[in-house]
Amino acid sequence: MYPQPLRIGVAVLAAGTAGTLANAAAAAIAVDADLIRFALVPGRYAVAILVTAALPLLFRLPGRWIPVVAGLCWLTVVPSLLAKLAFGAGAPWPIVLGLNGVFAVAALLTYRLTALPLRGSPAT
Repeated sequence: MYPQPLRIGVAVLAAGTAGTLANAAAAAIAVDADLIRFALVPGRYAVAILVTAALPLLFRLPGRWIPVVAGLCWLTVVPSLLAKLAFGAGAPWPIVLGLNGVFAVAALLTYRLTALPLRGSPAT
């Protein structure tokens, strides 16, 4: 298996990528089919990977559900604030939060399945 830092790095990259693809698909389904083009914008992947880079720190929080809830909040709120305040997204707040909620779930699941050993499996 990968050494831990490499596995965490791969998990962050995979989480940002999966979240971005899920976000673009959700935008295409829920808002406008032309928004699938969001999946082709390299800058969206860079921002997503930077945002998901906080996950290793959040998963150091105590408890079983605190890191998950903190991760969902972080991955929904921070990209939404960036979209509206820095990048000038014209969609209403509920749509931006909803689409970034899809990003959050996809990114968090990908990170969890990639970075952390499953319960009952031998630690690596």
